Amino acid sequence: MSEGSNRDVVDELLSSVLGDSVGVEESLAKEQALVRIRVERRKRHLVTVVEVDSSDVKSINIEGIAKELKRKLAAGGTVRGNVIEIQGDQRYRVKRLLVDMGFREDNILVDEEIVEA
Repeated sequence: MSEGSNRDVVDELLSSVLGDSVGVEESLAKEQALVRIRVERRKRHLVTVVEVDSSDVKSINIEGIAKELKRKLAAGGTVRGNVIEIQGDQRYRVKRLLVDMGFREDNILVDEEIVEA
């Protein structure tokens, strides 16, 4: 068997167990992603910055994650590349929500300090 056919068999098995292949790729990318959460002080306001480092960032729907975070936190925010910015100090709530979305808790790093920006 060639490597391509092996990959097809593995993808087929994973999709039969976990659902569609797009969902499989996204869930695997979320589990492997390293997420850093920090708070920055900008003038008088605090901003929670969620930085997603992954080898396959494109398979993670960062815009969808940001939209869901903003909705659940009732806060404004934006996406800049692979960085999500949420208004206010939301570090621990964001971590809990990301774990609920499928990210591994061990791969989510929360910075305790507030950085001046």
